[in-house]
Amino acid sequence: MSAEPFTSHVDDDAAVNWSDDLEELHEESTRSHFIDRWTRSAIIARIGELPPSPVVLDAGCSTGHLLRDLDADLPAAELIGVDLVASGLRKAHEAVPRARLMRADVCALPLDDASVDVVVSANLLEHVPDDRGALREINRVLRPGGRAVLVVPAGPRSYDYYDRFLGHERRYARRELGTKASDAGLDVLEQRSIGALLYPPFAAVKARNRLLRHGLEGAALEEQVARDIAATQDSRVGNALWRAEEALRRTGVRLPFGIRWLVVARRPVSVVA
Repeated sequence: MSAEPFTSHVDDDAAVNWSDDLEELHEESTRSHFIDRWTRSAIIARIGELPPSPVVLDAGCSTGHLLRDLDADLPAAELIGVDLVASGLRKAHEAVPRARLMRADVCALPLDDASVDVVVSANLLEHVPDDRGALREINRVLRPGGRAVLVVPAGPRSYDYYDRFLGHERRYARRELGTKASDAGLDVLEQRSIGALLYPPFAAVKARNRLLRHGLEGAALEEQVARDIAATQDSRVGNALWRAEEALRRTGVRLPFGIRWLVVARRPVSVVA
């Protein structure tokens, strides 16, 4: 049997709020859908200034879509991908063979203190029971002045059967992630929404789901989620709303709602007296 393309730092039966089946269901839709491309673009745009050969960690790298974008934008960077799902890491290796991949818990990263210049994470922390512990680990591995750029799903009241099936511990209130990042020792530089112009129809769908499909369980729940994912596709309207919202942002407009929250935080630089 050939060696795995990653190092493992957890037991084979480590608990994880995800699965190989979910990985397969989500892989194609998250690669091409405008909201996921938008999310990855927004993350990369906020990485900021880097040293000549930076170390960049993708926490919750899944099948490697964000790693692939980082590889294209930061060819001089050492890329590290961490995830708990082995099947996703295998596909991440196919996507970005040069990345160093680790099967590990974000709450116990197998990395030295102050060894990473940037941590990026797209839709991981909602799966982590101890998200505060994960944020403390991110702070620990960041070098002083290093950035974390984090995206999570927004709106606790939008939590529905879909979130439950995907193993979401929570959806985040407006300033919840920023507050938790600050409590973990990070300086919060920016908090903004992604998908504000999409929020009205999104909220309506979520409300309908909670009303009509609250009791879904077992095979019926799995089949409904599979149908939802199969129906997910890119759209001209979605891409137009992406452009419109980014144009508003450039004029200084900040809308206090959206379907995802983005937080940029920094490990403080120690001041010597």
